[in-house]
Amino acid sequence: MKKIAIIGFGGAGYNAAREVRRRDAEAVIDVYSDTDIGPYNPMLTTYYVKGAIPYDALFPFGDLETIQQELDLRVLTGRPVTGLVPEEKKILFDGGEAVYDEILISTGASTVMPPIPGLDLPGVFKMRTAQDAVELKRRLDGGEIRSGLVIGASWVGIKIVEDLVERDIPCTLVDGAEWMFCVAAFRETALRAQKDLESKGVRVACGQMLGHIEREADGRLTAVMQGGGRFTADTVAVCIGVRMNTGFLRDSGIAMNRGVLVDSHMRTNYEGIYAAGDCCEAVDIQSGTHRNIGVWFNANKQGAVAGANMAGSPEKFDANVLVNLAHYLDYDFISIGDVSACGPEDEVYEYEDARYYIRAVRSGRDIKCINMIGSADSNGIVKNAFIKAIEIPEAGLDIRTVCLLQGKGFPDGFINFLGGRSLD
Repeated sequence: MKKIAIIGFGGAGYNAAREVRRRDAEAVIDVYSDTDIGPYNPMLTTYYVKGAIPYDALFPFGDLETIQQELDLRVLTGRPVTGLVPEEKKILFDGGEAVYDEILISTGASTVMPPIPGLDLPGVFKMRTAQDAVELKRRLDGGEIRSGLVIGASWVGIKIVEDLVERDIPCTLVDGAEWMFCVAAFRETALRAQKDLESKGVRVACGQMLGHIEREADGRLTAVMQGGGRFTADTVAVCIGVRMNTGFLRDSGIAMNRGVLVDSHMRTNYEGIYAAGDCCEAVDIQSGTHRNIGVWFNANKQGAVAGANMAGSPEKFDANVLVNLAHYLDYDFISIGDVSACGPEDEVYEYEDARYYIRAVRSGRDIKCINMIGSADSNGIVKNAFIKAIEIPEAGLDIRTVCLLQGKGFPDGFINFLGGRSLD
């Protein structure tokens, strides 16, 4: 009888457990979790805050008790894992240790709160966990927040802006980069997104690095920037980034960059030790290098692949490509590919009409990055075309994809840029 341990129980951990149980009815599965609630999607927390979904909808797989019964798991919430001895497949925790046949590391990531004075003041918060969402919603529903400052034009930050705007609460968005969504957006795309936000009453200030936060005599908070700028509000949301939860692996011998390095089977550099989800770095099919792409879809798929392999059925994860998506205030932005790989010598395609804005860059046949605004119902088609262009660059787009793109109103120039040929 195989003994399997899963450290961390988010989307990756759940899907791994489900896949193991689907393939092995007898396996013993121990889950080590730092929370007593079920796996939830962090990106749904802002939807709960604005009332678009009920609290239970944060948990797409059900509550923890139901999951334990359905998958026949033992969930251990009182044993925080403190270390790992991978060559012995041994987990260390306060007061003991346990040895397994297979171990999955799926500990996810946590919000970064840098060592900046004032971040611990009441009214300064982050948004990552279900409890963070509950607290923000409580304050909003109670009328405690009359103005808001969001630091970090991130995918979570922009959703908090949406939550404030939809309640008619004055809001300012501040970011240290030169433009919004700097890790994914071309400057030309970002300026359009900023203009749209400002038309909705949001003040946007980029190129502003946070120095410290102080409390005013009236109880409000002021974020003081390194350049001297000051932004005052009732509450401050800090959405600067995330850090992978891998501290317990220090000195373990597990190969890591920022996250745990894995191959296409989600295996680490030790036999029987796997990793999946936001704590790991899989091979990016565009660059051929290890990269963390912390999105819910990837975490779920990586977990399922790891679970299959732990159960003895070889499976591969092959969809690791940079995709950043933001939908907020009736605005849709998607970036596919690596914007940082683009250079001044590359070929640029740009198009704009009443429906779409498109900016794409390629070098020869190699498409490097695509930014699109207004393409929510077509993102999957373009993403699949992008992946195919990487995997089989000489093949071009098939007729079905060309027809789908034309049917969605994409211009012939963009279809040709992707490697297709428009059909009359």
